[in-house]
Amino acid sequence: MPVPLKMARYTGGKAMAACCDGVSGQDCRFSRDSNMQPASTHLANRAKFWREPAFSGIEMLQATYRTHRFPLHAHDELALGIIERGAQAYLDARGHRLVMPERTICVINPGSVHEGRPALEGGWDYRMMYVPINSLISVLGQEGESFRGPIHFSQTVINDPQTMRLLHDAHVCSESTDVSSLEKASRLSAALFQLVQRHAQTSHRLDTLRALPGAVRRARDYIDAHFVENPTLDAISAAAEMSPYHLIRTFKQSLGIAPHAYLVQRRVALAKDLLLKGYALRQVAIEVGYCDQGHLSREFRRFFGVPPSRVHR
Repeated sequence: MPVPLKMARYTGGKAMAACCDGVSGQDCRFSRDSNMQPASTHLANRAKFWREPAFSGIEMLQATYRTHRFPLHAHDELALGIIERGAQAYLDARGHRLVMPERTICVINPGSVHEGRPALEGGWDYRMMYVPINSLISVLGQEGESFRGPIHFSQTVINDPQTMRLLHDAHVCSESTDVSSLEKASRLSAALFQLVQRHAQTSHRLDTLRALPGAVRRARDYIDAHFVENPTLDAISAAAEMSPYHLIRTFKQSLGIAPHAYLVQRRVALAKDLLLKGYALRQVAIEVGYCDQGHLSREFRRFFGVPPSRVHR
């Protein structure tokens, strides 16, 4: 069973307030009573995806997962958010387990292979955003010059109530249709700036790409370039210049995920991106290499707990 991560409350540093005056009367502030409700007895998994055009088009997610279990996967972007209700059990590819409890910030570094499931009966509600590192650096501006190397977060679970509220308010505003783009961008910038200033670090580890064995790097690049064509193991092995058996073992040891699972992950990620751009489901299924939209729908639900119809432009 996963064990809770021992967390220290943030007490130091100067707070940076999100000074964003509402221009429409929409109140996006954190509400203990209205935004975080007790669990429903209805065991439905619900999720809503969208992109925020006011902030580099980053992907946003608001979800209620009662029973869903994520398969092993990784994100190209920095995945961060807040747990609104319940708790999520987290397991990474190295076997590290922890619990992401209510009212905490969760942060998953790009490329970190992990899975998730309910830690409590009734599951969890959360709000997530997926921020490319380049977008994060642009938010920092000149302040980012103090980071000598790749930015990363050493803590997967962060207990910082003030920053958690800033992130929550920014996410709620992004979901609203009655708030100006200026306010949405301002709130997101302020929340991310404070999160980085308080909790980010400079990575002293070798870049993941450089640390990968050459064969694994070649195999991954081949899959990235050909996953819509459903490449065979022999073709991937030939590109990697390694026998199929040794490639499977080395690939999983290096990336924490088998080649076939990595291929499915890339397909589903592209499908979600195309759906967010407004493509029809039938066309998306063809574009990412599935023979029919039913197959795509099954894989999409396995990853996200909901059908592709829940993706919004």
